[in-house]
Amino acid sequence: MSFLASKKLGVSLLLICLCTWLLCPTATAQSYDDTYFAQNSLEEIMESFRAQYGLTESNFSLCYYNTVTGESYTFADDHFMVAASTFKLPLNLYYYEMEQSGEIASDAPIPNSGTTLDQCHYQSLVWSNNEVSLAMLYNLGTFRQYKEKMCTYFSMAQEDIDYVYWVDNYYCTQMMMDALKYLYDRQDTFSQMIDYLKQAQPGEYFKAYVSDYEIAHKYGYFEGAINDVGIIYTPQPYLLACYTQDVADGAHVVGKVNELLCAYTVWHGKMDEQAAQLEETVNKEEENSSSQISQMEETDSQTSPSLSEETNPPTPTPQQETTSATENQTAPSAQTDISSSETGSSNSSEPQPNDTSAATSQSYLEENLWWMLLVAFGIFLFGGLGIRIAFKLGKGSRNYRGKYLPKK
Repeated sequence: MSFLASKKLGVSLLLICLCTWLLCPTATAQSYDDTYFAQNSLEEIMESFRAQYGLTESNFSLCYYNTVTGESYTFADDHFMVAASTFKLPLNLYYYEMEQSGEIASDAPIPNSGTTLDQCHYQSLVWSNNEVSLAMLYNLGTFRQYKEKMCTYFSMAQEDIDYVYWVDNYYCTQMMMDALKYLYDRQDTFSQMIDYLKQAQPGEYFKAYVSDYEIAHKYGYFEGAINDVGIIYTPQPYLLACYTQDVADGAHVVGKVNELLCAYTVWHGKMDEQAAQLEETVNKEEENSSSQISQMEETDSQTSPSLSEETNPPTPTPQQETTSATENQTAPSAQTDISSSETGSSNSSEPQPNDTSAATSQSYLEENLWWMLLVAFGIFLFGGLGIRIAFKLGKGSRNYRGKYLPKK
C-alpha cells in the first residue's frame, strides 16, 4: 500500500471515529454554556428539552426542587404513571420508622423474604430485589392497607388521588418528591438508607452523565416505564423525580434531564455565591466607612474642649480674682502711666474730635437763629436800596448838561 493510500485510510478512519463520537448519545456528557442559563428561565430550558425529546404530559412527568434556594419546577407532577421499582423508596422509609418507634427489630425475619429486615433493606435499595420488596409490602397487610400507610409521606389529599393508585403500582412524581423531602430533612435519622441509595446502580439513570457529585437514588424499570428519583449532592443539593413511559431511549432521557438540571443548579449556585461575595464586600465597605466616621467623630469630640477653652477662657476662681485685685491696687501708678502714654501717643499722631464742643455750637446756633435771619434780611434790604440810589446818582451825572459845562 502506498503512503498516499495509507494516509487517506487513516484520515477516513479518523473521520469515522469523530462522527461516531459526535452521534453517539452516551459518548460524553453535554456541556452547557453559562450564557444559555443566564438568558433563559428554567421553564424555557425545560420546554426546549421536552421539545427535543418529544416529551408530553402523557409520557413524561418531573419534579425538581433546590433544597437551598427553594426553587422548584414541575411538569405533569400529578399524573399517575407506572412507578416500577421507585415504590421501594417510601416502603423502606416506612420500615425504618417502624424500627425507630420500636414496632419491629432490625434483625426480625420478614415472612416470605428468607432473611431479616436489615438484609431486606440492603437487597431492596441497593439491588432492587423484587421478591424481598414484595415480601416487605405484604407484611404490612393488604395492598390497600399498604397504600394507605404510604400516604403518610404524601401531601396530596386522598380524594385527589387517582383510583389506579389504590389497585396497582401507580404513583406520581409529586408523591415521590414528598417522600424525598421527608428523607432529605431527616438524613441523620436515615443515614443507612441514604448510604444504600448512594451505592445503588452506579453509572446508570441519574448517574449516567453526572459523576462529579454523589447521588442517592432509587431507579425503576418495568415494561416501558423508566424512572428515577433521588438526591443529587451538588453544592446546592437538589431533589429530582422523573417518570417516563414508552419514551424512545427512556434511560438516556432520564440521564440527560439530570445532567441538564445538574448543570443549571451548579451555575445557579455560582451566581448566588458571587452575589453573596459582592454583598459581603459592600457590607464590609459600609462597616469600614461607619468605623471611619465614628473615629472622626470621636476625634472631633476630643479636640472640641480645647477649642472651647481657647474661645471661652475659663472663669477665674475666687482666689485668682482676689490675687488680681491686689495686684491692681498695688500698681495704680504704672497703669496710669501706661494709659497716659497710650493717650499721648494717640493725640500726637491724630487729633481726636471734641464731641462736647460740637454739641455746644449746634445748640448756640439753634437758639440765635431768629435774630441772625433778621440781620441778614436787613442787610439785604438796605444793601439793595443803597445800590439803587448809587445807580440813580451815576445816571444823572452822565446826562447832566448844566450851565457850567460847555455845550457841544
